[in-house]
Amino acid sequence: MLWALWAGKETAYKIIRKSIAGAPFIPLLYKVSRPEGWKEAGRSPLENGHIPGITDTPWGKVKIRFFITCDYIHCIGTMDLSGGIDSVVWKVDLLPPVRKAIVGYESAFLRETIRRHLSVFLNRTPEEIEIRRSEGASGPPFVYLKDKPAGIDISLSHDGKFTAYAFISGG
Repeated sequence: MLWALWAGKETAYKIIRKSIAGAPFIPLLYKVSRPEGWKEAGRSPLENGHIPGITDTPWGKVKIRFFITCDYIHCIGTMDLSGGIDSVVWKVDLLPPVRKAIVGYESAFLRETIRRHLSVFLNRTPEEIEIRRSEGASGPPFVYLKDKPAGIDISLSHDGKFTAYAFISGG
């Protein structure tokens, strides 16, 4: 549960940081909870394969969904509190093993994987799609098509033997 709560806070921070430059990640400012009316509705914790929630931040609410398996916890989110979260496309992958450590292997694998998935949605070849970071290595990633910003919101992460990505299918 601790890792799920942390994932809910981190997901909200990634979303907030894209719209509010300089928003700090102070975990105590991010409160993860179930949506109002949850208990009254008599729902089980797992709804359609996920657990819904809300993260309250100083900059607004973020609607989140947890996907919890025996191997990983994955969280997606959006500031669109209506049905916007249904447009989030996400995937968790297991990193293929390598014989020796390669610097940047996880990031390279993840970027190639999302480029292939985006190519289907955009009806483009993966070679036409580039994933770039904003200024500095720690900024959020952006999608470019033939050197022009594509306006597609994406999120990338990797931890241990897992990589994950999410993007909004509506562009």
